[in-house]
Amino acid sequence: MPLNTRTPAVQAYEQIKGSILDLRYKPGDKLSEARLADELQLGRSPIRAALARLEGEGWIRVLPQSGTFVRELSQQEVEDIAELRLLLEAHAAQQAAERIGANDLKVLRAEFETLKAMGVDGHFDEFLRVDDRFHTTLYRVAGNRRVADILGNLRDQIHWIRVANAILPGRVAESLNEMDRVLVALERHDGAAAAEAMRGHIGNIAQSFAATAVGKVDGNE
Repeated sequence: MPLNTRTPAVQAYEQIKGSILDLRYKPGDKLSEARLADELQLGRSPIRAALARLEGEGWIRVLPQSGTFVRELSQQEVEDIAELRLLLEAHAAQQAAERIGANDLKVLRAEFETLKAMGVDGHFDEFLRVDDRFHTTLYRVAGNRRVADILGNLRDQIHWIRVANAILPGRVAESLNEMDRVLVALERHDGAAAAEAMRGHIGNIAQSFAATAVGKVDGNE
């Protein structure tokens, strides 16, 4: 839907949520209706409606006498998503290794090599774009629509985890190297190696969260 046909409440919701997902609004940040209305050039009513929707989805918390705060996914939520991804993405990688065509491999390899040459640590947005293309390509090529739909329904949570994980020290370069190992297995059409490399990649993301605190869950720091 074109932006100019969206209601102000929808515009507010999409812009605030986008800022949460990209960590422009970080876990623990206090969200003021007045400040958001000024930043987004929208009225207080659509801002209030957007915040109510985001609270219902679990992206913010309203604490009595304190205010509205961005929350992060809890460690348990991250672990639950990681467990599901370990199962589904390892399976998708194995299936994709047997089915992926030369053109998809060429596109992925070119993007990986371009990012390496640029210096991945200095090009965070480009890394996220390559990361997204890599995973969505695997979902598509694997050929299991139900697996793709389940992972697609977790898209926002997975995006938040990718961004939060990538800002941890050293994780951008490590993540690219981990995905490169999956890509090498895909290029060899080695399903078992692709699945194992993908399990390592997803497992390392979960371990990074277990070892490092990112913000405060309760938003009351």
